[in-house]
Amino acid sequence: MRPATTAAADPAAYPPLAGTDTGGTAARRYHARYGSVLPAIDLTASNTPPKHHPGARVVPLPFPPGSPAAPGNGSDPAALDSLGTLLALLCGVTRIDWTGAGVGGGRPVPSGGGAYPGEVYAATASGLCHYLPAAHALELLSPADLRADVVRALGRPPVRRPELVLLITTRQEANLARYGPFGHRLQALDTGVLTGEALTLLAAAGAEPTAHALFAEQALGGLLGLDPGAERVHAVVTADPVGPLAPTAELLNRRSARGGFEPAPVPLARLVELLDRATAPFPLDGPNAPDDPGCELYVVAGRVTGLAPGCHRRDPRTGELVAPTPGATPRDLFPPGGPGELAGFEAACALLVVGDYEQGYPEHGDRWYRMLNLRAGILGQRIGLAAARVGLGAGLRCDFVTTGTDRLLGPALATLPGRTTLLTVLIGPERGSGTPAHHLLATGGHR
Repeated sequence: MRPATTAAADPAAYPPLAGTDTGGTAARRYHARYGSVLPAIDLTASNTPPKHHPGARVVPLPFPPGSPAAPGNGSDPAALDSLGTLLALLCGVTRIDWTGAGVGGGRPVPSGGGAYPGEVYAATASGLCHYLPAAHALELLSPADLRADVVRALGRPPVRRPELVLLITTRQEANLARYGPFGHRLQALDTGVLTGEALTLLAAAGAEPTAHALFAEQALGGLLGLDPGAERVHAVVTADPVGPLAPTAELLNRRSARGGFEPAPVPLARLVELLDRATAPFPLDGPNAPDDPGCELYVVAGRVTGLAPGCHRRDPRTGELVAPTPGATPRDLFPPGGPGELAGFEAACALLVVGDYEQGYPEHGDRWYRMLNLRAGILGQRIGLAAARVGLGAGLRCDFVTTGTDRLLGPALATLPGRTTLLTVLIGPERGSGTPAHHLLATGGHR
């Protein structure tokens, strides 16, 4: 495996040094060399452990949510319970999974290779905290109210100071030992998945959340005390007001279909409902932001009743599936003989999140690469939630060969030059009842 290239060694490396921008040159070079080529994965390598702040005061959160708060912590029990519920369903340990590899803690969101490079910081009126998922506790980094400082660093700040600010960071070395530089792309997608989950949770709490991808990275990193070579802010979510969280069934039950899919057909009507739910508008960088070029969805149908096998583009204006490319099936997206090909064969269809890198480099420079993958991750998570809502399994995958997949789209991309596949989500009935799991939170009777 090639060692990771650092920005210090190469001015055009990705990600660039904090505070610098090459106008997209670094991002273009990175994607051509690493981001579109499947790496040689080192399965013996370990991911880096989660972040911990030695010496910080630890505030236990009630678990399960609704339990009495720990006595003597000096915090408002109701506020702790509300924040604890939100953080648990954002990235905490919410179930115990039994798999062929043993027993492990299950999270509400997927992560490439189980690396979970994202860290979540919360800024509230009570101070700035870092969330410890495994302990379900907060590390108090500062008792000061820093929300106004965070808002000043946003490129398109909200009109009024938000009640809650979530800052999502990424540990730069989190998965590089296993995936090499390809891990940076996975980190950007992981950030989007976390951001999508946060938007959904906060909307369920009656808030008006907004995801921010435009901000002064150095300023926010300074507020959090980050070493920019080790950890950087990738997304910010603001919300106001935030009421009690009433999680929906899909939020409680969404999980990856690790046991695979039953090779059974899915009705077109159910797929259309899933697509409509997943593509509902979501707020990105404020209501006054210009039209976001965003991402488009393509459906590679295998076993969809009422839809011919092949690749279909979803028209973002009408929702119709158009411009079919016949012959393509989900298994064709993955290298032969690998786990992706088997999963693709079993799945009823594959949803491809497609975007255009070149469209955003002139305005946003290198950060556009991260911004577009952020949006792809948000869509991927929304697809997973929508699948759970309609009773289907979902699996986010990045082990497709980008150039081959783009060629497979063929005529569907002919009128849209510059588009490339960012993420694949396999959809179908989950095999049996899924892998055995014990939920630590109430799941509404499902599973």
